[in-house]
Parts: sequence; structure tokens; C-alpha cells
Amino acid sequence: MPLGLKLVLSAIFEVMNGPIILLSPSKGMNSTKTALPWSDVDPAAFPVQTKYVVQAIGELSAAEKKALFKVSDAMYPDVEALWDHSSKDFVAPDEKGVPGLVAYSGEAFKALHAESLSVEAQQRARTSLVILSALYGAVSGGTLVRPYRLEMQSKLAVGEAKNLYALWKPVLTDWLNEQSTPFIIDACSGEYSKAVVWKEVKKPVVHVDFKQMKNGVVKSISAFSKQARGSFARWVLQENVQTIFGLASFNKDGYRLMSHEGDKMVFLRE
Repeated sequence: MPLGLKLVLSAIFEVMNGPIILLSPSKGMNSTKTALPWSDVDPAAFPVQTKYVVQAIGELSAAEKKALFKVSDAMYPDVEALWDHSSKDFVAPDEKGVPGLVAYSGEAFKALHAESLSVEAQQRARTSLVILSALYGAVSGGTLVRPYRLEMQSKLAVGEAKNLYALWKPVLTDWLNEQSTPFIIDACSGEYSKAVVWKEVKKPVVHVDFKQMKNGVVKSISAFSKQARGSFARWVLQENVQTIFGLASFNKDGYRLMSHEGDKMVFLRE
């Protein structure tokens, strides 16, 4: 039996611990900490690359920053202030940092509602939940991050990398291959899923998508899909789902499995 097929079958049928759940970040972030069942912190995954990103932004003019962040004149001072710190402040934010598990406040993270997860689920989330980030690359539940605003699709050259995708694709792809995880759940939006070269990932992967029925037509409604990703991640963590096969039973918020073809699972809410 080919090695690739063995890996896929083992991930589907054997009980294993620790799938990695990938989520996209949100623009909204929290600046206050929430009590979690650990007191130590995990270091930034890619401090060198994070430092380069901060330096690249620091070299931009005010007009270039405003265009990069895509904000109004009224919002710009607040966004610019987020970046008025050294690269060290982002890599090792200390008391100003918020654990990745509770650092983001967008629709997906409201549905995740990490604060109300069981202690066991929070412990699992510390290492299993990973938020892909244009600044940090990969943010684990236990990594301290500082509030920032930067999208992966932002047109920012960093060193020899012509944009953030060129910077992060090889780094994130190699990092995923180095993880001791039975399989990877890609619950990211298209923008962040493209930050990984999936054909080069050697671990079994399942890409999940969420659609809604509206007026008899299957659609992807952005806000609802974001909420579904967070709800799905919460369910995986809370129920300690350990196999790809087990993911098919997701049924929260009215969703049911619509299709499972290859490495893609699509859930529909009618």
C-alpha cells in the first residue's frame, strides 16, 4: 500500500490526539487578558520573520501605511498607533500581550467563545488551535500577541519577498510538515488558506467549508461562514474529535455534512 494512502487511512480510522485546527485571524482584537489554565507562555513561532515585517512597515511613509491598512482618515491614527512599537515589543510583548486563544474578537472568535470552553478543551486549544497571521505567521493558543492590523493579502514587500504570501508560504508549509500531528483541519478563509502550499504538505489535510441555503440556492454568506468556522473549531476542541472520519458528524447551528470529496468537506445550513 502506498505510504500516502497509509497516512490518510490511519488519520481516518485510528484514534489519535492533537489535530491542528487552522483559523484565519480577525481585524478586531482584544487588549485585555482572560484567565486561562496555564501561567507560562509560548514563544513566537517565527520571531525573525515577524521582526522583518515590523521593520518593513516602519519604513513606510504615512500615506503608504494608510494605503496598506485600507483605513479612513478618522481611523488611521488609531491603527498607526498599533505599530508605534519596536519589533521586540511584538515578538515578546510581555504584559502587553494577549494569548492567541483569546486575542481575536471577530465573528469566528465570538462563535469559538474560548472563555467558556472546558479547562480540558482550553488546554487542547493551547497547541491544537493555530491562527494564521500576516505578522506572526502562526499564532498558537498559548502565544502572546500584541494587537495589530495587517492582512495577508496586503501589498507589503518584506526583504526579498515581494509580498506577504511570498514571505510566509515556504515558512508555514515547512512548519506544518514539522508538526507531530495526525492531520490538519484547514478552516481558514481563502485569503489565509492560500498562505500554505498544500500540495507540499505531507500530513493528511481536510479543508472545511460552510455554506447556507437561501431562497433555494446554496450560497456562501461571509458573516455566517465565519461564525461557522468558529463554531466548528469549538466543537472539535470541546468534543475532542480525533479523526477525520469524526469531523463528518458536526451538526451545530443547523449545519450538516453536504459533501466529502477528496480532502474537502462542505457543511450546509438549510
